[in-house]
Amino acid sequence: MPVFKLTPADLADPAWGAGKPRGAAIVRAASEGAARRVSAAAFQASPDAPASAPWTDPALVKAEEVQDPRYDPKGRSEVLEIVT
Repeated sequence: MPVFKLTPADLADPAWGAGKPRGAAIVRAASEGAARRVSAAAFQASPDAPASAPWTDPALVKAEEVQDPRYDPKGRSEVLEIVT
């Protein structure tokens, strides 16, 4: 499975709110869209909060596929690391 680096692009946007990770997320997922959804679900404020912006918004988070031997492409979809 590909590994993606999702990097916040506009931390001043109110969608980030308080308590959300502000570093890049390294995510293993089948696609960029899946990586965004995995990040959104992992970082939602509470179980009742909507799992959406900012991680699913391309204007707020840049996504790029990475090839890095530190991150195993085998396994389930998940956030592998938060890079601050």
